[in-house]
Amino acid sequence: MADAATPKPADAAPVKKDKKAAKEAKRERRAAAKVQQEGQTQIQGQHSSGPVQTGGATGAGKGRPEKPAMSKIKDAAPTPSLDEDLSTVGVLGDASLFGNVTLPRNARMNAINWSSAAARGVIHPAVLTLCHQLSTFAIRGANQRAIAVLRALGEVIRDYKTPQGAVLSRDLLTRVSQQVGFIVESRPLNTATGHAVRFLKYEISVVEASLSEEDAKEHLLGRIEHFIRDRIVYAAKVIQSHAAAKIHDGEVVMTYAHSSVIEGTLLQAFRQGRQFEVIVVDSRPLYEGRQLAERLLEEGIPTTYGLLTSLSTLAPRATLVLLGTSSLLSNGAPYARSGTAMCAMMAHGFHIPVIICCETYKFSDRIQLDSFVVNEAGQSSDLLSQEDDTLQTPSVLLTRAECSAQSRLKVVQLLHDVTPPRYVSAIASEVGLSGTESVGVILRDYKSVLFGV
Repeated sequence: MADAATPKPADAAPVKKDKKAAKEAKRERRAAAKVQQEGQTQIQGQHSSGPVQTGGATGAGKGRPEKPAMSKIKDAAPTPSLDEDLSTVGVLGDASLFGNVTLPRNARMNAINWSSAAARGVIHPAVLTLCHQLSTFAIRGANQRAIAVLRALGEVIRDYKTPQGAVLSRDLLTRVSQQVGFIVESRPLNTATGHAVRFLKYEISVVEASLSEEDAKEHLLGRIEHFIRDRIVYAAKVIQSHAAAKIHDGEVVMTYAHSSVIEGTLLQAFRQGRQFEVIVVDSRPLYEGRQLAERLLEEGIPTTYGLLTSLSTLAPRATLVLLGTSSLLSNGAPYARSGTAMCAMMAHGFHIPVIICCETYKFSDRIQLDSFVVNEAGQSSDLLSQEDDTLQTPSVLLTRAECSAQSRLKVVQLLHDVTPPRYVSAIASEVGLSGTESVGVILRDYKSVLFGV
């Protein structure tokens, strides 16, 4: 019995040694098979040869396949392919801590899938354009994303023709769900967009069968405009009036990044004759605060612009903090772009009131205690130096060449964070100013407005 058990440690050693290489080879084989399958449909067939050549299937049996694979990718296309590889190979690694973080999809795979779907007439042209804008972050902000998705789905409804023998409410719902699937593949739906899509699906499901096709389509398009007007546009104006009332003469208002509601609040308070200053805190890689700072300067509002690293220096000057959010959890915790929690915590440390501006359609019935339960990862290459690696110029940031040379190095860019509700002084919604503990009550009362329940 003892002799039979002795070969096991020797056999287990190479298996453990090649475990990472096997995962890498399996991931590359899947990507290569997917590209080859799309290549057979003659849609961008030239991509089918790239992943096959860079795959590590032949090197998987060796002890170290990482370096040859990375060198082949680097030789084939130094800069463009690295962006795709960083988003495909596993930005966050295999750590189970990040199991619920949605990774960005490979841009090349997205283009192939969308082109194939467009050639087969499965995806609507408006949805195809929207998917590209969402995946490249050309459309930012929860309100902008929700409006863009509703407009695109409105174009789907406008061009829809009921098949012979089909029921509009059922067939159109299937058609819309199919388009939503493509949108989710380009970028996961946030709470605001998810509620907007659920509202549209509910309206489609309750369309009266006695209506003609044209009347039903006009009714649904009217409901879309109703949602955008009442739940987004008018709600933002009410919030701006509530929040602007808290800005007095001599106030120093601090905000983070860019929020359309916060921008409207500051402009409304300034146009009402109040004299105040604004501190715009920003962060890389999107630098959304630049747009807000430029807009405020055009209006003549004294503005100070600084990065998140200077927050401890800028925060003591502020007397009020206004922050936007992507979603408001049922316990009153804002789920917003990364850096919002830091601003709220810093303001709380200096005893500065923090007001979160959020429409009720962004309220979520979920609860998160940290940022790793559910989150979204951006393109890791955005955090790397954008300089040309061939110039051999020193850079304080991690370069693309350095990242590709280290197979064990992973780059992480989490797009959102969760602010504990104890750091929030008040919530400004179209209902009015309220505390964080009232979010659950407001959510219960307004759910019937959203979904008719």
